[in-house]
Amino acid sequence: MRNIKLFEREINLIIDEDLRMAVKSYMEEAVPDYFWTDGASSSGKYHPQFAQGMGGLVRHTKAVVMFAEELLRMSSYAYMKDEYKDYVIAACIVHDTAKYGWVEFDKKEYKNHAANAANAFADWCSLFCGFEPSEFLLNAIRSHMGQWSTEKEDRPFTNIDRCVHMADYMASRSFIDIPSISVEYEAVAESDLPF
Repeated sequence: MRNIKLFEREINLIIDEDLRMAVKSYMEEAVPDYFWTDGASSSGKYHPQFAQGMGGLVRHTKAVVMFAEELLRMSSYAYMKDEYKDYVIAACIVHDTAKYGWVEFDKKEYKNHAANAANAFADWCSLFCGFEPSEFLLNAIRSHMGQWSTEKEDRPFTNIDRCVHMADYMASRSFIDIPSISVEYEAVAESDLPF
């Protein structure tokens, strides 16, 4: 079982109950096991130190949500409807859940990870949550790589897309250090993580 306590605060930022419950169940039951254990960068070159090693992908994801929260306070994004802000937070939580494949760990799938995560989340919502997620949300997941997206149509277009991309971009800068994320992760890890 996955330890959803690690994302309790982030998931509770989502106002819409259906979307909140879909993200929670997806994180708890659907994402590959490696998401909970692996680092955010297989090479170690493109993410900060706190996002490396055991649980690094979890810590990176938490950092992305933190940056998104800050961006959503800026005038560029603050005007957005709560529904759109929910999409930003949900996309930030889900964006790297298929980073190295879906069925089994496969580094070659990295190039497809944004689309894979969007498709996996859409399928989960449809099959197990009884609703179709908004294309705005799915596009924000697909486009989180920004200029590094392999498909031109998967580059950020809306403000939702741009906010998610910028949050991910800032959280992946090598000079960033967010000690509180590591402290929180270690506290939960020591208490009851299943690995």
